[in-house]
Amino acid sequence: MKKLYPFWVGSCALLLTSCLNIKSVNTFSTATQAGLQPSPALPVTFERIYRYRTLTDSLSRHPFNRIPVIGLDFDSEVGRDSLASYRRADSLMLAGTTLLVNYFKGIAALSATGSSFKPVQLKSASFDAFMQGSVVKLTPEETVAFNRVLSVVGTLATSGYRQRTLKALLNQSYPDVRQVLGVLIFAHERLADVVAISREQQYNTYKNGLIRDPALSYTQKRELAQQWLRTSQETELNRQAVQTHVKTLSTIRAGYDQLYASRNHLTRKDLVSSLGGYVATLQQLHTDLEQLRPVYGRLVP
Repeated sequence: MKKLYPFWVGSCALLLTSCLNIKSVNTFSTATQAGLQPSPALPVTFERIYRYRTLTDSLSRHPFNRIPVIGLDFDSEVGRDSLASYRRADSLMLAGTTLLVNYFKGIAALSATGSSFKPVQLKSASFDAFMQGSVVKLTPEETVAFNRVLSVVGTLATSGYRQRTLKALLNQSYPDVRQVLGVLIFAHERLADVVAISREQQYNTYKNGLIRDPALSYTQKRELAQQWLRTSQETELNRQAVQTHVKTLSTIRAGYDQLYASRNHLTRKDLVSSLGGYVATLQQLHTDLEQLRPVYGRLVP
């Protein structure tokens, strides 16, 4: 039994280190799921921008460059085609987000530790009776120690299996997942462009009314200016929220690259610090997104 003691201590230390490092993978996957989920602070969609802008004027410059220009000046067929294109863009973003959320849920399940993962517990009255019987003749304390060693070995085997499965999953899915992340980043960048174009056109509309309409009184112009200020604040808030989400997606992609690069060394200590930095960034971006508020066309913080 004394010979088993160093093995038991070493196995426990290895198990604890492995759990700590694999826990960082679980934490990153959980933070990624939260970052991918639609936030109440991000209410903008392509279709919403389309419907809002076609109530006033057209989008003269379209970021996609391949979809017909949207506006009331065009016939209904073009308008329907443009709306369908915007809806397809929204559907693409929703489908991609849902896929990635489920994907990282799977990674989180494979890297679960603590209360979400139950270590192996070998308990058998017949086994204990055999160990303490006439053949082996172990004391009750030695039998308990023997069971502990067996439990540690079983847990290590289970942990090793999960790590091998996680490595295989990363090897098979990394290129595809990275492309989906790239599509989502591109789509949200274009969404931010659409919001910016909308703001510019709204400004031109209000400016023309303020400067070129001689029929407006001073009071009417002041009310129009106040209306523009409120509209500008809301539009800028939406644009900044979309850009913050783009930063979140870019951080997820960078963290995922790091996870893939470390797939062969998931138990190394440096994985904790490297993924921990991405988790902290994701949490800060989530806080920034929730706390955005418009102040005279600018945002605080």
